[in-house]
Amino acid sequence: MLLPNVALRGKAVQSSTRDSTLGAADNAIDGKRYPNVQSGSCSITNEESSPWWRVDLQHAYHITAVMITNRNGNPNWLDGGEIRIGDSLENNGNNNSRCAVISQIPSGRTYSFQCNYMAGRYVSVFLPGKKKVLSLCEVEVYTTQYGMLLPNVALRGKAVQSSTRDSTLGAADNAIDGKRYPNVQSGSCSITNEESSPWWRVDLQHAYHITAVMITNRNGNPNWLDGGEIRIGDSLENNGNNNSRCAVISQIPSGRTYSFQCNYMAGRYVSVFLPGKKKVLSLCEVEVYTTQYVLPNVAVRRDATQSSTLSFSTAAKAIDGKQNSDYGRGFCSHTAENETNPWWRVDLQRTYVVTSVKITHRGDCCSERLDGAEIRIGNSLDNNGNNNPRCAFISNITAGKTYTYHCAEGNMEGRFVNVIIPGVRKTLTLCEVEVYAAPAVAPLPNVALSGRATQSSALSSGPASNPISGHRSPNYRHGSCAHTYKQTDPWWRVDLLAVYKVSVVTILNRGDCCSERLVGAEIRIGNSLLNYGNNNPRCAVISLDTLHYTFQCTDLEGRYVNVIIPGHGKILTLCAVEVYAAVAVPEAVTPPPPPPPPPPPSVSMMLSGRNVTVVGARLCWSDALFYCRDHHWDLLSLGSQADQRDLEGLLSHSPFPLTNHLWIGLRRYLMGDRWFWMSGDPMKYTKWKRSSAPPRYSSTCGSMANGEHFVWGDQLCEQLLNFICHSGAAGGVKRVDFYSTYRPKSP
Repeated sequence: MLLPNVALRGKAVQSSTRDSTLGAADNAIDGKRYPNVQSGSCSITNEESSPWWRVDLQHAYHITAVMITNRNGNPNWLDGGEIRIGDSLENNGNNNSRCAVISQIPSGRTYSFQCNYMAGRYVSVFLPGKKKVLSLCEVEVYTTQYGMLLPNVALRGKAVQSSTRDSTLGAADNAIDGKRYPNVQSGSCSITNEESSPWWRVDLQHAYHITAVMITNRNGNPNWLDGGEIRIGDSLENNGNNNSRCAVISQIPSGRTYSFQCNYMAGRYVSVFLPGKKKVLSLCEVEVYTTQYVLPNVAVRRDATQSSTLSFSTAAKAIDGKQNSDYGRGFCSHTAENETNPWWRVDLQRTYVVTSVKITHRGDCCSERLDGAEIRIGNSLDNNGNNNPRCAFISNITAGKTYTYHCAEGNMEGRFVNVIIPGVRKTLTLCEVEVYAAPAVAPLPNVALSGRATQSSALSSGPASNPISGHRSPNYRHGSCAHTYKQTDPWWRVDLLAVYKVSVVTILNRGDCCSERLVGAEIRIGNSLLNYGNNNPRCAVISLDTLHYTFQCTDLEGRYVNVIIPGHGKILTLCAVEVYAAVAVPEAVTPPPPPPPPPPPSVSMMLSGRNVTVVGARLCWSDALFYCRDHHWDLLSLGSQADQRDLEGLLSHSPFPLTNHLWIGLRRYLMGDRWFWMSGDPMKYTKWKRSSAPPRYSSTCGSMANGEHFVWGDQLCEQLLNFICHSGAAGGVKRVDFYSTYRPKSP
């Protein structure tokens, strides 16, 4: 199970700051484990008594682990530090409960401290003593939202529908009465007339971030609901049916309840819309679960690439977590100037449902360059991902500002997020791209229905199987509740018969009496039967006396789901237990890597003390440069007519066929006419075609002709050509740095 590092979206402060740039508190939650203080990725205080650092997570969490990266140099500064977690700001949070004491973290290393689900909003690192300096190069806080009780806000809403077949048995409000009775004759289901595109809608009275919608289908004619759409938003245009789509109902079996994950979609109105002619819409319960959880920016620290790179302005600069619009200080990505259809892409590593994309524009100049850009989202890499569906069109972003874009068709699903500017002579600069999203998930069934239940003891009228029978009534006399004797630590357990990732557990309490008995009960999920399964990890604790409970267990993995009430003289009664989950997929076994391909053909000679090699592979100019730097020294530079003449002889007698031109280490400044050698050697000799260097508006990459007097010239940098490397650098020569968003594979 992948736990989120919630520190990334927190706010950090510290007792003092030695350097506001190199040592700021926020440096320790920038997502980078760089141990070098000079990189600007570490926090550092002044020398003082008992320095401290604190992150506000914005919400209270159950914290499983805190990971700390120590600095290079003076690693013992951190010895004796304390990690504290809680909700209090008394003594700057340093009086909160202690998770761990840092005895020692080696220089530049990252250590993990287990905090065993300690609860709190604030995580502090506190260094007691005199003349202390506190420096942290990364603090990661891993949490789970086990135990988050989700409210069904539909219960206090108001429902309407397109028509009503029977004002008593089929009223719209029947679908939000809190009862999952699938029998229409019970008066707990809504039902429309037969008509074109019937709909049902609940007004939640306020806008919410909606995590899930649960729908109970009727007994009889269950296929009536097939093809229904769940829509969420704030608009009443077309009766709310033009709002963004959460899900399509492919099929819900007769009398069953399915959960549809809506990934924190925002809206006041939830509609169920059934497109088509001669349709009847019937709903036996609609539940809408919400949370105040804020969606994370899933682009931070992912893999970014772009169509080309200008100098140091790599694609990764746009996902460093910093909304800094100053290009000159190295915070922005930048493609080469005047490209055709330049693009930038982030790989989120898995499919997400994207709710919004934020883009921060360059602030120092050129604000018009981003006009006409498109945001595209999808799972395809066809045309580098630029053929994926369009989320939004960027007409203009004011210089230095951050704009938020919501996809025109509502939430969009995809692994890749692209920004592309269609057209010729375009330049793409992005100072930050933020992608707010939740993992894409399929509708989840109640897997407890096919499980096997047992309990610590049972009254004859309250067997363990009752809560998973599908008959949902809070009245004990209706025969749907399990009931133990009065005992110490009574428990109930369902065996799901396979290992599942549990998303949601719903419990129906007894309603005719004694509902307070369930307060203090714990839900535990896992694969162990030690102590009857009651030692498995805890999803939630029931702290309220109410009828319905729905807990989010965030993919806690296990075969067994237990409910236990710790203590003496306790009675456990459960009238329904529903477990919404997906089968856990075993981790894939990574096959061994294939053997490396054979090296490309080559031919070499000595030239002025250097080993010069003609390489038979065909690469673009930048890949050829990297190949030479990885396997030799650099792309070839020529310093005399004698070297040129000897090289021409080598090319004329090559034992393998060569392209008409070959890459050498020539490069032109982007904004000027001057050419230079990437090896750093001085330009003492030239052999340009027509005796003059290509002008400013030529390609920036230089080559040598194979024949035609072996003259030099420019070629389009993306052409695949043979190339010439050399080994051995002249004394005192420094190569020209060259950056790219990726390192090419060896040919």
